[in-house]
Amino acid sequence: MTRFYNTDAAADFIDTAESRETSRQVMEAIAFFARDLDEAERIWNGDLGNACTKLDIWEHATSNGSRDADLFWGAEGERWAEGFSA
Repeated sequence: MTRFYNTDAAADFIDTAESRETSRQVMEAIAFFARDLDEAERIWNGDLGNACTKLDIWEHATSNGSRDADLFWGAEGERWAEGFSA
């Protein structure tokens, strides 16, 4: 977890989940891995860089697969998590 996760900026970023048609759990996972708001925006836009992988996001959002969830990520909907399973 980065320090960004515990900031007001991260909370504001997470709160945009509904308007982005993205599951709150995905937004929380992105904020968990991002170092700052700019990186969180890049990750959400698909530029994960060295911050994390989509599998990292899925693992965080589902507690390593122990929590079943329909996770949406913007225009990709649920497709982004194809191949990952609990």
